[in-house]
Amino acid sequence: MPIHKLAEGPITLTIARIEAQVGNFGPQYALYGTNDELVYVSEKSTLSGLSRLNLTPESVVGETIRIEQVKKDGKTYTNISKSSGEGVTPSAVASPAAPKAPVDLPALIALYGQCLDGAMMTFALRMEETGTPYDGAAVQAAAATLFIKATR
Repeated sequence: MPIHKLAEGPITLTIARIEAQVGNFGPQYALYGTNDELVYVSEKSTLSGLSRLNLTPESVVGETIRIEQVKKDGKTYTNISKSSGEGVTPSAVASPAAPKAPVDLPALIALYGQCLDGAMMTFALRMEETGTPYDGAAVQAAAATLFIKATR
């Protein structure tokens, strides 16, 4: 299993699994690609990078991400970003992403109901307070925006 060193350059890979470990420099994550690539990233960099992408160590499995080191003001930072597929390493292209969990329709319906309630309590209420006209389509759009954000 090849271990990729970020100091040698960026890597783009589809995450097959992720494991928390304690390495020579403290807590870290081992990120395994779908073709047995392996890269170690500090716990802090992993968690903050995934958080910016609205991902967790559990939800990143199956995602194609780019990991790179950037030097700024004499310090080295690790950046994690979602990959559009351009510039993907051959190993990331060779294996398809892990299958997504099946859709739980009752849970999605309940979540959409919560989003609709939230849209009514914020958007619709604000429109009424300001005297701005709105219709059901505007409330539906606000609820859909919240639903999309919640399910990503």
